[in-house]
Amino acid sequence: MALDAAHRASIFEKLRPILGDEDANVLMSEFPSVEGHELVTKDFLRAELARLREDMALTKGEVRGELAEIREELALTRGDLRSEISALETRLTVRLGSAIAASTALVATIGLLS
Repeated sequence: MALDAAHRASIFEKLRPILGDEDANVLMSEFPSVEGHELVTKDFLRAELARLREDMALTKGEVRGELAEIREELALTRGDLRSEISALETRLTVRLGSAIAASTALVATIGLLS
């Protein structure tokens, strides 16, 4: 049983003349000096740990759900980027083809003029 400060002081003062200061202090150190409502029982601790585990499991589930959403968004973004790259590649090929054709025509024209 925990003792409040007033009760501890009263007991200490009664033990001091019998045991002396040092032994009375040693004996009093064996008794909890906190209020009873501050003590933690094993059952209370087990219940708190179980609640903590439940909270952690819920949080873990939420994090997994959010990660799944992020993966989906990344997959969509990757698809969009691939489409854009493909379109740019097609435009570049067309422009290069046009530039090569124009260069070839220019070279041919220069060759004809010579």
